[in-house]
Amino acid sequence: MLRCELTDVNGKTHKMPQLLSLQVDVDEGVPADALYALFPYAPTAELCEITLYDGDKPIFIGVIDEEEHIFGSRGTYLKISARSPAAHLLDNEAMPCEYDHPSLSMMYERYVKPFGIGLGTDSDEVFFGEQRVTKGTSCWKALKTFCIACYLTPPRISSVGVLYPKGLEHDETTVFGRDGMPYTQLREVKKRCEEISAVRVKASNSGTYSLAIENHAAKDRGVRRERYLNAVLTESPMKCADAMIDNGDVKSYAVYLRCKGCLLGTEGNRAVISDPVLGDRDDLYISAVHYRMNGDGAYSNITLKRRTF
Repeated sequence: MLRCELTDVNGKTHKMPQLLSLQVDVDEGVPADALYALFPYAPTAELCEITLYDGDKPIFIGVIDEEEHIFGSRGTYLKISARSPAAHLLDNEAMPCEYDHPSLSMMYERYVKPFGIGLGTDSDEVFFGEQRVTKGTSCWKALKTFCIACYLTPPRISSVGVLYPKGLEHDETTVFGRDGMPYTQLREVKKRCEEISAVRVKASNSGTYSLAIENHAAKDRGVRRERYLNAVLTESPMKCADAMIDNGDVKSYAVYLRCKGCLLGTEGNRAVISDPVLGDRDDLYISAVHYRMNGDGAYSNITLKRRTF
């Protein structure tokens, strides 16, 4: 059972007795998750935070961006628009600075921890290079630049405010179809235009783009799409090229499902699907969950992408 609590600027918590409609959008490609909720109107002080619970478990903690009071012939309502804690990093400018061999702990302490966001790993990797944070750079961009340089992948801050520098690290598996979560719609999309057949790498200042890292699975299917990578300033040219190919593979395939009920909290999970037309697939993961609830019922739109981990 989903329920909401609102917090005002005086620190007072308001337990909302009724949730009229709810929209929550969680997508790994968007830094901050979004929530839109409609309640019966009740007078309060200015509101600043919302927490969405599934039973007693918080599944979304958000900063309120907009508070709207609606008065009409059909009733009086309170409409809330909020974003998850990653919004703080998007909305705040980072202090200009030049780093020599920055570490995860350094970036976390400076750009993430001040906003009350936790850290979901015990590791503390160091990027053996330089990073420049220029005037006008957001805290999110500073963090993202570090994570891509160090881990070859953007970070992810969960809906409840925990930083995962390598992206969401869920070990759980969600099963769809036979013996699993039923769905009412399925759509499969293949995008050959996203696949990369080869990356040609320049590994030194005096070298040329002579090193070719090939995607044989794509080339064997007739894909001809090459990229060039100047990897002089990277620690591992081969890993950078592999990451470019993997990123193209992830973007090139998706399965979209519509399921009844709420699947918030499953993003990042490995996905298994058994479909009479699509067949059995166990190489996917949940990259997005879009939840909708109103007077007509509740459902979740799920995006599954090809897993490279």
